[in-house]
Amino acid sequence: MVYILTLGYLLFAYLLGSLPFSHFFPSKIKGKDVREEGSGNVGATNVLVVAGPWPALLSLFGDIAKGYLAIVGARLIGLTDWGIALAGLASIVGHDFSVFLRFRGGKGVATTGGILLALDPFLTLVVVLFWLFSFLVVRYFIPATVLIICLLPVLLWLGSWGIEYITFAAVGAVLAVYVHRFDLQWYFSGKDTTIGEALRKFLKQ
Repeated sequence: MVYILTLGYLLFAYLLGSLPFSHFFPSKIKGKDVREEGSGNVGATNVLVVAGPWPALLSLFGDIAKGYLAIVGARLIGLTDWGIALAGLASIVGHDFSVFLRFRGGKGVATTGGILLALDPFLTLVVVLFWLFSFLVVRYFIPATVLIICLLPVLLWLGSWGIEYITFAAVGAVLAVYVHRFDLQWYFSGKDTTIGEALRKFLKQ
């Protein structure tokens, strides 16, 4: 019975993660299809570039909520730590490969943030501070974000978290590098856009 409950919830977490807020808000507010403009990524960063700050903010909150609710729900129904960690991973996979977008999607960054917020607000604060430092150094969102996600397993290990959550973070880091692979190529080729440049581009429209 426990396994059936866990598998059923993992499917729910995947479908929850698949809700394409970063496609819905720019489409309804600005008439923009982020799959066809900018980087083609269905995520808040591309929404910012394509549709501006307000659709991006709504998309960001929606994507954060998916990860947060996946963890809260898993705890409420009494899943084990493995079940909770897998539920978080399922929500990221849903965001990255949404069944509602023919298995296209975003990069899972905001959804990962929601998961961390539900697991431990203090850990989330530490991660945000690390990210801010790396962002100030490199000035680009994507490399700073991928770096922090890759460091997350180490932070969990240093914080004496269980193997379930360290494994979740390690798999999530591999997935993050995979879905960001083309963005990282853009960065290393000098073609990436800073957040400030994206805002200036939108304001000139």
